[in-house]
Amino acid sequence: MKTEIIIVRHGESLGNINRIMLGNTDLDMSPRGYKQAKACADFLAEETIDAIYSSDLIRAYNTAKPHAERHGLEIIKDERLREMHVGAWENRPFAEIAEKYPEMHREWRETYATIVFPGGESVAEAGKRFWAAVVDIAEKNPGRRILIATHAGVLRSFWGQLLGLPLAEIGRSLPFAVNASVSRLLYEDGVLSPMEYSTHSFLSGVGAIIPGAIGK
Repeated sequence: MKTEIIIVRHGESLGNINRIMLGNTDLDMSPRGYKQAKACADFLAEETIDAIYSSDLIRAYNTAKPHAERHGLEIIKDERLREMHVGAWENRPFAEIAEKYPEMHREWRETYATIVFPGGESVAEAGKRFWAAVVDIAEKNPGRRILIATHAGVLRSFWGQLLGLPLAEIGRSLPFAVNASVSRLLYEDGVLSPMEYSTHSFLSGVGAIIPGAIGK
């Protein structure tokens, strides 16, 4: 039995507009992020959604809220869906990270999934954590359509692994999903199959879209 999974990246966050690496730091969306979240809910309003799951971080949870209100559903928080923990990079400006960790910052920008954040998770393991959560959620919801609100970093690592990309190629071949964009996949007989990634044309009326960066 097929389970359809819609993954929504959170709307523009305060980390986005201030160029800060958030990771597990729990900051909310910007006013434009709230507009993006509503536009996404409008885009999906006519689709049947049977359950909504979200990262427990506020920027993802508040992105899920307009969807929950539209469909009359509760939001199930799941910390396995949160952004990767970036250790010493948490809540630091990108400029400061680049200055203090130049080689690791370069590796993160170029290959992305091969690094382990100092005092935090590895990008690859965070993607696997997210993978396990998605499979578990799908197993609990056979034949249903599920919406998951999450973050750009874990989604990128997960999606790269879903496409079978070598870890060193994810940063070169797959961009971050943009704020409040929609990605879709199917789960059937233990197999996850990608359908579309980072669809966002419906956001054209709510201001500029900032390209995704981890935890932002």
